[in-house]
Amino acid sequence: MTELPAGFRTTPNSTILVTGSSGLVGSRLVEMLLERNCKKVLCFDVAPPSETLLSRFKTASNSDESRFSIFSGNKNGNLVSSSSVNACFISENQIDIVYHIAALVGPFHDRDKYMAVNYDGTMHILDACKKYNVPRLVFSSSPSTRFNGGDIEGLREDELQIPTKFLALYAESKAYAEKEVRKACDPDNNFYTIAVAPHQVYGPRDPLFLPALLETAGSGRLRVFGNGENKISLCYVDNYCHGLMCGADALQNNSPALGKFYIVTDGPEQKFWPILNEAIVAMGFTDLFTKYHLPTGFLMVIAYIANIIGFLLKKKLKLNPFNVKMLTIHRYFSIENAKRDLEYEPLLEFEEAWNSTIEWHKVNWLPGYLERRTVGKGTTISGIGGKKSV
Repeated sequence: MTELPAGFRTTPNSTILVTGSSGLVGSRLVEMLLERNCKKVLCFDVAPPSETLLSRFKTASNSDESRFSIFSGNKNGNLVSSSSVNACFISENQIDIVYHIAALVGPFHDRDKYMAVNYDGTMHILDACKKYNVPRLVFSSSPSTRFNGGDIEGLREDELQIPTKFLALYAESKAYAEKEVRKACDPDNNFYTIAVAPHQVYGPRDPLFLPALLETAGSGRLRVFGNGENKISLCYVDNYCHGLMCGADALQNNSPALGKFYIVTDGPEQKFWPILNEAIVAMGFTDLFTKYHLPTGFLMVIAYIANIIGFLLKKKLKLNPFNVKMLTIHRYFSIENAKRDLEYEPLLEFEEAWNSTIEWHKVNWLPGYLERRTVGKGTTISGIGGKKSV
């Protein structure tokens, strides 16, 4: 019998827990697991799934709603609560794989909140995996755990070190959690762990990355930062979900991937500002390259001033040194290790995935944005197109 390709081996007939199942990555992962014939998915998220999301899960399960269970809300889907986590784990006799996707993201929260969700929440998942004999844990990490403020140009994971000082609280909390997950890998006791990270996830139903930039462009306030030549890696949401499943498949005895950290992307790097401009022009907004650019040095000065103002006002302002760096430096990675050890290959190439993402936003996001702009309402990133993001 021909062996199944990577990404399709451990899923069939497995009972799988996905944390963060209402988010962009988590929800698509649930769909793909169902499509790849898992036995059942336990969907764990503090945010209850919308009717639209439940409909997506039902379609992916071929209308067999017994193949997924929902654990949501502060009582039933709360990572910060160990009792909430344990209740989900004991709902099934045996969970075969846990994909830990849930995290508090963005640069605008307090350290205590990041640590409570991203570190303490991960420890609750890790403890439950050990307590209930779950053999495989796949942790969704972030390349930002390796950022030191400088350019990253085509480096492999083993060429990147976790710094002693972090550029962002999110990165710090994720790095601490990742260390614990990797350290917990214990093949002698049938417990296998791995950390898999994307770089800049995008796709249909994206509630943050592309809508935020399109909103700013539509208002006329967005300008190119620096010379507009900085390159980044991106990862289409389906490619990342596939990479996570390749990571689960690699959790076997004697695998070189055990307890390791991997980055998966679409492959070749892209120039950030030109590809963003493609999406902006497709929405009918003004071409960014017809406007003056904002010099990086000037932006950094303003960003530090904004930091001081934010500190005095006890608010976190959107313009800060971290965000300026992320929009001006090179941030692209080699995926040769993931290809070698996880047998990962992107499902879709960037051009096809980016074009389909632009088209989705043009059809589903743009009408709602134009309506809000017409009636004079502010941005509602969490409800793109006037609907709750899933």
